[in-house]
Amino acid sequence: MKKLLLAVTILCSTFLFAQDNVILSQENANEKGITPMWPKCENGRQTPIKCFDNSLRNHIIRNFRYPEIAEKEGLEGTVTVEFIINNKGKAEVIDVKGGHRYLQREAVRIIRTIPKMKPAKWGKKPIAIAYVAPITFIKPK
Repeated sequence: MKKLLLAVTILCSTFLFAQDNVILSQENANEKGITPMWPKCENGRQTPIKCFDNSLRNHIIRNFRYPEIAEKEGLEGTVTVEFIINNKGKAEVIDVKGGHRYLQREAVRIIRTIPKMKPAKWGKKPIAIAYVAPITFIKPK
């Protein structure tokens, strides 16, 4: 009986620790209606998910700067940045793919300047949500 109780205690504590680092994909979070709250989205007319998507798009457009060295070298391409809005509401870059490293640096810079926001919550617990943002660089003419 003591061994059974010990095993149940270990299993329960492992399950509780595993819950601390929950990360949902954007698709799963959207299905459940869970999203981080971008500043100024709380009182808007849009749904929080639509407001987040529009705010992210606008943030990328407003903060986009074509790297001078990339422009001189004629570099173009699409950089895909995988990132999370963590359980504290801060953007963290997870992975970067595609494009030249100069373009990748600019894409990462844009994502890192996402403002801190209210994290997504599963029940009352803050959780991280994973996102993918493709950023296309077309050489200015």
